[in-house]
Formats: sequence, C-alpha cells, structure tokens
Amino acid sequence: MRILPRPIGALILIAVTAAAYGGYDRLWHRHPSRVAEVPKPAAESPMPPAPPAAIAAARASTEATPVEPPAHMTSAQQAGFDAWLIKTYLACWKPARQPGDADVYVAQVRLAYNPDGSLSKAKLVNPPSDPALIPQAKSVLAAVQNCNPLPVPAQYRPFYEQWKTKTIHFDPQVAAR
Repeated sequence: MRILPRPIGALILIAVTAAAYGGYDRLWHRHPSRVAEVPKPAAESPMPPAPPAAIAAARASTEATPVEPPAHMTSAQQAGFDAWLIKTYLACWKPARQPGDADVYVAQVRLAYNPDGSLSKAKLVNPPSDPALIPQAKSVLAAVQNCNPLPVPAQYRPFYEQWKTKTIHFDPQVAAR
C-alpha cells in the first residue's frame, strides 16, 4: 500500500506546479458540453476613433507619393557593378606576352559609355614607356573594343550617371588566375 501514495503525491505535485505556471484552464481542458456558452461578439465591430485631421493629412500625403528608386548606387551595388565590369572585360582580354626582363605593366583605361552600354570613348591613361610593352597596351584596347557594347544588367541601368565614366585596370597577373 505504500506504493500507491507516492505516485499519487507526485501527480498532485505536478498538477499544482503546472496550474501555477500555466493556469488551471490550460491544465485541464473542459469538454465543450460542460462549458457554459460564451456570448459571441457582434457581427460588426465598432469603428476605431478617427485620427486627428493633421495625422490624416500627413497619411494622405505620404500615401500619394510614389516610391522613387534611390538616386545613387549603394556601396554594395557599386562593388557588384565593378566586379561585373572587370569580369566582363577580363573575358574579352587576351593579354600579350610580356618580356621576361620587363616590369609588370598594369594598363589603365579611362572609358566613357553611352546609356545603352556602348562605348563612346576609350583612352589609355598610362601608355607604356618601354616599347616592349606596347603589344600589351594594344591588347587592352582591343579587349575594350571586343566587348563593345556592354550588356549592362538591368539593375544598374538606372544609375547611368555613376557608371558613364570608369577607369579600369588591366593587370596581367589577375587575368592569369
């Protein structure tokens, strides 16, 4: 007979603890037939009070304003555009062989674009002083012409003012990767 009181005592302790934390209603769900009917709310809910005129006017003015895209690219968009631009030009570039005794020549090209992505102007900013590197500079200018016109992705087209002129660095060590 001693076995019976311990489980019952444990159950009572669990029930009291659960009722204290979760509430009596959560512990023992009542059968719907034993629950008194709760009156149902009216079909129409009462209207909330009207906001003051100043707040209503402010809401109306903000709702009527169309959402405009940002005027400038974010830094993440700018980085994405630059990465796309470099990847596109590297795909078009076939670097010429550099002489083994020459320094590495990194060509810089200043590019101007039309809104459709076509090239309007390309200028080599740092022409090589070593005549052995002239083929490298010519290969860079040929790459720029081979990629013309650029298929500018749609997400960057609204920001033409930010990408209409760019300076690209053509590094043969980056192209070799």
